[in-house]
Amino acid sequence: MPDRYAEAVQARRRELRELRERLAGGHRGELRSCLALSRLAAAGHASASLAALRREAAEHIRRGDRVARDRLPDHVTAAVDGIAAATAARWAVELGPPLRRIATERGLTMAPGWLRLPVPRAPGPPPPPEPAPPSPTLIAGVIEGAALGRLALFPLAALPLVGLPALGGPALAPLAVGVGLTALVVAARSRRLAAERERLRRRVEQVVVAGAAAIEADLDRRLVELEPGVSAALDAAVLRRRAAVDRELAALAPERAGSRG
Repeated sequence: MPDRYAEAVQARRRELRELRERLAGGHRGELRSCLALSRLAAAGHASASLAALRREAAEHIRRGDRVARDRLPDHVTAAVDGIAAATAARWAVELGPPLRRIATERGLTMAPGWLRLPVPRAPGPPPPPEPAPPSPTLIAGVIEGAALGRLALFPLAALPLVGLPALGGPALAPLAVGVGLTALVVAARSRRLAAERERLRRRVEQVVVAGAAAIEADLDRRLVELEPGVSAALDAAVLRRRAAVDRELAALAPERAGSRG
């Protein structure tokens, strides 16, 4: 007749020995792995959100009016702050379950508040914008005005090429000058608008890059602050659990000669 008590004792001893192997210090490696993976996931989420913000800002620069473009840097700064807050919250939510699993798989009893995460910090103010381009000097203005004047007379000089009266024709001269001046005004406005949009693109990129650096720096800071406390709490719980396992192993009936658990 099988000895049910002896079989139960042997089964329990095997369970306790397997548990003791899991209490041999492997929790530290799992902790570091969890923290590293959580950092990668949070940084990836922030990077994707910032890339979407770049695309949205580029669309506003391309299609927005003057008022919208003037307000865009402030909107981008607020959006970066929102991405930083969302990244911090997501990191906290996704980090909790893996860390609790480390304790649960080992049957650890953790002290209250052992998983208290460091408080996130919002990104600081954006870097100052680049200096405004200098106003053209008097000499540069005179030179540019002379060049524009010559360009304005170009339609008059080109009239004979299309079979119209030569330069100085009284009928078409005002029209030609008007067309030339209109073209010059449109070209100057387009050039100024392109320069403004390029400065705005650089400003948006400056704000986004600074925000990305601040988000990653805050993730690193929180990980550095979190790891020592969590590691110490797990170490203490592992020691308590291992002592309890050793006591239970010692209290069990000794194995019969020749048997192995």
